Amino acid sequence: MVIFSPSNLSCMRSGFFIIAILLAVVLVTAGCSMVTGGLSGTSWTLVAYEGDDGEMVRTDAYVSLHFSEDGTVSGTAGCNSYSAEYRGGGDQLVISSPASTLMYCPGEGLMEQEGRFLYLLEEVRSYQIDGDILMMYGAGGREILVAGKLR
Repeated sequence: MVIFSPSNLSCMRSGFFIIAILLAVVLVTAGCSMVTGGLSGTSWTLVAYEGDDGEMVRTDAYVSLHFSEDGTVSGTAGCNSYSAEYRGGGDQLVISSPASTLMYCPGEGLMEQEGRFLYLLEEVRSYQIDGDILMMYGAGGREILVAGKLR
């Protein structure tokens, strides 16, 4: 026979509270490690990026973004190849520091554009897809990268 006393009820409440906290931690951690489903398996070409002055600049070189199902984004940054990990949930998106090849690329402004693109990838915090347009946003919701869908 089980006898309930005030001390037994207190222990039961503490146990339920601990289980609830552990469950919440597991759910939050699982959500943070999810690959963003809307981007998984898609490919894009950069159309515009945020310049140093905060204004959007049309890209001069072919820059691509391929979001794989394994959580990797890769492509060409204009001259060099790059790769980074991405994760998110809902409209949230975080891209790790990209690794890239280090070839010198001739052409006026090409290396500066490439460096800016790679920098902005790390600044992405959220995204939105509107038809064939991918918009990526930085802190405060400012638009920093715009790409068109590759078919």
